[in-house]
This record gives sequence, C-alpha cells and structure tokens, in this order.
Amino acid sequence: MKEIRQTIAEEYERFIEFGNLLDRKSRRYLVEYFRHKLENTTYQPPDLNDQYFKYFQKALENIFSINRLLPLLQDNQRITQHVVLDTLQWIRKTFSKVRAKNPHKEEEDLLKGWAVTPLKIFTERYPYLLNYLKTRYTRLELDTEFYADRFKTFFAKDLSKRTESEKQKFELIFTDLLSQWDALLQGKILKYQLTKFEEEEEGYTELLEAKVEGYDRMESLFNPVTKYLGWDLSKELWKDTSFQVLEQYEDLLKDEASIQELADLLGEMKEAEIIMEEETFEKTIVRKEWVVDELAKSEIVGVHESQDLSNLVSSEVGLLSDKTTEALFLKKYVDKQLLTFRYEDNRLVNSRDNIMEVHSRVKQKEKGPFIVLVDTSESMSGRPEQIAKVLCLGILKMAIKDNRRAFLINFSIGIQTLDLFDIYNSLEDVAAFLRMSFNGGTDASLALSEALRQLRKNDYQDADVLMISDFIMYRIDKDVLDDIRYFQQNKGTEFHSLTLSKEANSEILQRFDTNWIYDPRQKGIIKELTRGLGTIGER
Repeated sequence: MKEIRQTIAEEYERFIEFGNLLDRKSRRYLVEYFRHKLENTTYQPPDLNDQYFKYFQKALENIFSINRLLPLLQDNQRITQHVVLDTLQWIRKTFSKVRAKNPHKEEEDLLKGWAVTPLKIFTERYPYLLNYLKTRYTRLELDTEFYADRFKTFFAKDLSKRTESEKQKFELIFTDLLSQWDALLQGKILKYQLTKFEEEEEGYTELLEAKVEGYDRMESLFNPVTKYLGWDLSKELWKDTSFQVLEQYEDLLKDEASIQELADLLGEMKEAEIIMEEETFEKTIVRKEWVVDELAKSEIVGVHESQDLSNLVSSEVGLLSDKTTEALFLKKYVDKQLLTFRYEDNRLVNSRDNIMEVHSRVKQKEKGPFIVLVDTSESMSGRPEQIAKVLCLGILKMAIKDNRRAFLINFSIGIQTLDLFDIYNSLEDVAAFLRMSFNGGTDASLALSEALRQLRKNDYQDADVLMISDFIMYRIDKDVLDDIRYFQQNKGTEFHSLTLSKEANSEILQRFDTNWIYDPRQKGIIKELTRGLGTIGER
C-alpha cells in the first residue's frame, strides 16, 4: 500500500508541474481537492475567476458524488490508484481535445492578424473588418456603427496632419474595438468548450458508474472466495469496463454458506521454519532538486532585450504602426534590443548515489506444494460433490496463505488438470471447476498416473497428494500402485485419501498413508473435515 500511495503522490506532483491546462496554481488547487475527497484533508475553495478551473472543480464534485464510489476508494487503495490516474488523465486529455477542436479558430486567427495591422493598411481596410463583425454580432453585442463613425472621422484627415494626441485617441478606440471583439469571441469559445467538457464528463461519469456497479456485483458474488482465498478483484477486473466476466459466474456461490463455514473453521497452519538469511546488495539513493531551465516556458519573470518576435512587449509592436518609428523598430530588431518578455521555469532533476549494504533478514522456508485429485464421476454428484468443491477451496486457501503451489486433477473417465501456480490469476479456471457437473464413470488409475508424473517434476517433487473420492471403484492398475509404493518408500511422499462414502473399496484405501472416511449425510461433516484437513498443513 505504501507503493500505491507513493505512486499517487508522484502522479499528483507530475500533474501540478507538467499539466497542460490552466496554470500551476490552479492545478495545485485541483490536486488539493482530490486529497480533500480521498484523504479527508481540509480544503478552502480558492477565489479564482477562471471558468475552466470552476468547471473542472465542479466536474470532480460530480465524479466523487457517484453512488458508492468514495466508500469503495476508502476500502481499496488499488482502485483509488486507478481512479486518480484515470481521472487526471481524463482531465488532461479532455482539455487538450476540446481546445484542439475549437470551431472558432479562423476567427481567432483573424483577430490576431488585425491586432498587428499597420495603421496605413488599416486606413484602407477597416470597412471590411466592421462588415465582418456586423455579420457575426448583433448591435447590442458590438456597436459597429459607433466605431465606423469614429474611424470615418479620423481618416477624413490625412494621417500626416494628425497630431500624436489624436493618434493616441485613435489607438484607444481601436484597442477598445479589438478588446470587445476578443471578449465576445472568448465567450463563444468558452461556451462551446464547456458544452464539450460536459459531454466528455457525462461519458466518463457513466463509465465510472458502470465500473462501481460492476465491481460491487463482483464483490458480492465472490465475497466468500475473495475474503478467505485472498483474491484481489481490483487487480484486473477494475480495468475491464464491460465486466462481461460476471456472466461466467452466476452459479458460483451455490454453496456459499459451506465455503464460508469451512474457511472460518480452518485453523491457523503451523508456522513455516524460520531461517536467517544474510544478503549484500547495492542501494541507490535518488535525490531530486529543482534547477532553472532557460529553455522552458512557464511564467513571466521579467523583461529583457532580444529579437524574439513571438514574445514582444505590446509597446514595441506599436513602433510598427507609424512610419516615423518603423525604422527604429527595425534597428532595435537588428541590434537585438527589442523589449521582450522573459520566461523561466524550474526543472526537476535526479542525482544518484550508489552504496553497498549488508542486511540480515528472517525468511520462512517454503512448504511443499499440493496435488489434489477430485473424483468428478456421477457417483459423486449431490452432497459429495458439494463437499469436494468446498474442500478444494479450503485447500487453495492454505496454498495461498503459505505460498504453496497447487495442482488440481479432476477425474472421471478422463482427466482435466489445472496448475494453480499463479493462483491469483486463476480465478476463471477455479470458477469453471466449481461450476462443472459431476458425471461419467471412474478411472482413478489415469488420475494417479498424472499425479505421479507431476511428482517426477522439480515443481512438485515434494508435494502432498490428496485424493477426494467415494472410492466406489473396482481397482487401480498394478503399475500405478507400484509407483505409489516407490514414492512412499524412497521419496517420502505421503498419499492421503478423503472418502465420502460408506461403500469405499477398503483394499484400495490401504495403499494410502492417511485415510479420512466420512458419511456425506453426516451432521457436522464440515467440522470433521476441517479437523482432519488441519493435519495436512502440519507437515
């Protein structure tokens, strides 16, 4: 969980420092709101007159108001990590996507062009601008007649005869026109973007709602299994937006009460052998520090002289509006003396130190694996089938608890095998076994041959073998029995049988080291099974 919290903290910092929306201050406030909702920290809403920030804060409020989302996040750190990373990524992508598809881009470019139009050219072309604005905005929004009258009066007299005071007044009127135009245009862009933001938010909210609902259903369905076997459904299922896997497990919990009872009664297994282990390893210490990056842009920190036309101070642009100062502008450009904005940003860099350390640690010696043979023949259907499935879940619980491998063999006429080395990712296979129907005849020789084959492999050479059956069978092949005797005498392998019948073949049972015989109709059978099963774990 510490790693998850560290990942979330790093993602917060990355969003603040390198997010492509709003400014750094606003991004920090959004992160504070995240922490407020997820970690119950104090949060004072900032007084920011930024419509984008207000929208995204409201969007987060809507997201965190999804029914059952916050309780789910408080209970599961892994899902919290998914939601934080997904939501921050959604904010970034949505902002970039909506900004990139602005339908008013052409008008924006036109406004920028008119803003740098020299006065001489504007004298001849201003009627085109006013006619364009007249088609775009009503007179209540932008009174083009007012500006037409002012421009006509100003240009009625030759520009060379205009005083500097008159030119400054004209500049104010022209700037006012562009400002009003820009305000109206930004209003249209904002309205469009907020509409698109809401559409994107609706889709993302619906996705989260579906995930929460699906996860709740899955938790409810698998609660006895996940609680006692240690499966973490958030590991993969949270990423599965469709939750189609739910349809495969409708019948999984038919024996829910029995599963829970057995899991509750399974006692603590004997602790594995404790050994001390000393190890030497190289440790890398990473330090982070902020350095000034002259090439990055983030915030204006001052003004300096250069010939960077993209960052000109507006007063320098004004030099181009008059012939008398145009030459001065060109001279300053050549001499790199134009006043331009200077930007500065800090960059986070890493430095590393490598040191050698020797550590002693306590290590538990691993216990041996399990090989479980389950009779799925027709004679096992009904109550024996139920007990066999419940017992397998109990054994898997022990395998998970002590990190032991488990190999499952289902047998009737033929066999089906399942290597549960990666138990956490074997959910579907285990569920398929729990849902299968028991039918067909019995061929125990084939199943035991497969168990013996696994015992010859490195992964299962130290395995316990448990056979669950009613042992209503005529015989087991002689060569199989000979191999069992070989492993018992020379390899120390123990073969256990658990019989769910009163009609078992006693001659076959004599070949096993330990036998438990139960009447499946007996009252309290689950408790008896638990007591017997506990002795396996003591090996």
